[in-house]
Amino acid sequence: MSARLKHCITLACLATILSLTARAEVDFARDIQPLFEKHCYECHGAKQQKNGFRLDRRSRAMAGVVRPNIIPGVSSSSRVYRRVLDSDFGPQMPLEDTLSEQQIETIRRWIDEGAHWPDALANEMDPPPPDAAALALIGQLRAARGDSAAGQAVLDTIVRNPGVINARGTDGATPLMYAALYADAALLRAMLQAGGNPNITSDSGATALIWAVEDRDKLALLLDAGADVNAASGFGRTALSLAALSGQGEDTTALLLARGAKVAPANLVGAVNRNERSMHQLLAAGAKDKGEAAGMALRVGCVGCLDALLPAPAALPRGLLYVAPVSAPGRPELVRIALERGADVNARDNKGRTPLMLLAISEYVTPDLMQSMIDRGADVRAKSRQGLNALDYAQRLGRQPIIDVLRRAGLEPTPQASTTPQFATRNTVDAAIRRSLPLLQTSSKTFYDRGGCVGCHHNLQTALTVREARRAGFAVDETLARAELTTLARDIQATREQALEGMTAPGGLSTTTGYILMALDAQDFPADESTDALMRLLRLWQRPDGFWPTPVRPPIEASEFTATAVAARGLRTYGVDRPAANQAALERARRWLETRQPFNHEDRVFRLLGLIWAEGSQAAREAARQALLDTQRRDGGWAQTDYRTSDAYATGEALFALRTAGLSPDSRAYRRGVRFLLKTQLVDGSWRVRSRSHPTQSYFESGFPHGEDQFISAAATNWATQALLLSLPDAKPLTASN
Repeated sequence: MSARLKHCITLACLATILSLTARAEVDFARDIQPLFEKHCYECHGAKQQKNGFRLDRRSRAMAGVVRPNIIPGVSSSSRVYRRVLDSDFGPQMPLEDTLSEQQIETIRRWIDEGAHWPDALANEMDPPPPDAAALALIGQLRAARGDSAAGQAVLDTIVRNPGVINARGTDGATPLMYAALYADAALLRAMLQAGGNPNITSDSGATALIWAVEDRDKLALLLDAGADVNAASGFGRTALSLAALSGQGEDTTALLLARGAKVAPANLVGAVNRNERSMHQLLAAGAKDKGEAAGMALRVGCVGCLDALLPAPAALPRGLLYVAPVSAPGRPELVRIALERGADVNARDNKGRTPLMLLAISEYVTPDLMQSMIDRGADVRAKSRQGLNALDYAQRLGRQPIIDVLRRAGLEPTPQASTTPQFATRNTVDAAIRRSLPLLQTSSKTFYDRGGCVGCHHNLQTALTVREARRAGFAVDETLARAELTTLARDIQATREQALEGMTAPGGLSTTTGYILMALDAQDFPADESTDALMRLLRLWQRPDGFWPTPVRPPIEASEFTATAVAARGLRTYGVDRPAANQAALERARRWLETRQPFNHEDRVFRLLGLIWAEGSQAAREAARQALLDTQRRDGGWAQTDYRTSDAYATGEALFALRTAGLSPDSRAYRRGVRFLLKTQLVDGSWRVRSRSHPTQSYFESGFPHGEDQFISAAATNWATQALLLSLPDAKPLTASN
């Protein structure tokens, strides 16, 4: 045998061995559990669960907090893998002992192979079953809600069986805790006098005091009965942190501080984000900022807060990252304050993007301000981890003055692949709807399966589309529709305690919450304890002057008008838990919508919808309707901004809003919009829209076309399909009452 042949055989054997090794499945007991135990359990194990995360118990590790930590088969969307891989989604973990490349690869393979975690190592503890009498009393409390006869029935129950007050209900919460949520102060007092224990916790560590934080009188009763003012839930929330978080919480904040509540830096961050008065209360009580609250103050534009937390001339080196998308919209006055406070023009966010890149997609920043940053030393040739420069981002928005500034600085766009669109020919409303519906339904399921959470652009919008299609007599996949509802209902039930503690679904904050409620309503889901928790979440997150905040992921989640409109509609459709408090929140929203003027197309669309859903004045509604009509383009469509061409997203939502406002589908404006949509649908049933947002999650394929433009394109296809459905006879627009 020749040496050459021997060498080839050796290489072949080695390749076979390597191949067999590569195919060997990762074993949880051998490869994963020891790694978790050594590097993760100290912070996320039995003794403590920082930020609510626990990795030593299978159910908790898989579930996460507001979205799954581990999605079997999809490492790219699994938070456990993403957090040990790099810092794209927060500080890389473990903080003190970064894993080796081999260890990280082992975790990736384990998840992609299905995240097999044997029952014998699950470390599960089956909780005791709930007490039947406790469940019945909890049902009575929820049903009472101010009804004197029902309240008397509760009193009769506890007289006959006072022990039930402290018995175990769902997830370990007691009837006394539910009284803190639903009952009036008189009924809560009676339950405490009958032996109610205010310091029993739910399975997640919540107490009656934490649940009572919206009502000062009930807080006082619980504290008088011996409630621990500093009790913290498993998610790290205290009554004070929730009071400071609330836009209406200064009275409860004052009470808790007077009763000995301890302040923490995180309390300041929440207060700055929602209520400046609460922030000053916390500072007076001795709270110290570690920098995060000052950054939040700049982000939300509370200059008084910033001066109180970080008096000039103290510097805020990362200030520009706080005021640029995706943290904030990039308002020039705040960019200037950041620069005056010594912000680093070449700082990098966790995805390697500089302020120049981040601000390039802002609709607000001026060319002079961009030039000023370059003059101050901003590196125009810097690239993000995606390999994109500031001009690449600016071209997504299409503002020519900003593009010109960057070109004059010497930038050229990074070459991008392009495709030739294949439009549907001889298109009709009926044919267009039949093309888009199957694509929307199947990709929505794929999105959830691979992403681990419901998306406004996929699942929630598709629920509205399916509703209209069913009404119009189109065939929909009812199996998929039922599965979507089951998934959504399961998710809001699983995250109910998080919602009660002011923790929103990932991504869109109040916008996502509002869309969730719209999707549930579209599927005739009845109000229950989970939707009650979302009502409380909306009340906690509303700002004092009536609007709801939003992240900056244009166009879907970038407008305070969008957040406020969908939140207001949610309060109208599901606000049965505390009718008076919900009505007060609606009135604040209505006043804000009537007096605040829109800036861009998304604002105009959702100001009109918000005024309808919150029952604003007829004059305000008519003016908003006309303002939207006036921006229709010559091609019959609408554009997201003045700098972009008409597209299906902007056109579909405009037609939806106008139809909701009473515009006839036979009107010239509506017919022109429908023609635009029919001309621009692609043969695969989709409408393509280019993204102009900075991505905040890892890319994955959802089954919808168009690669990195697929999420906004799915939203556009939903809006377009809804607009076409609403053009049909007997269509019912989504008014305030249906």
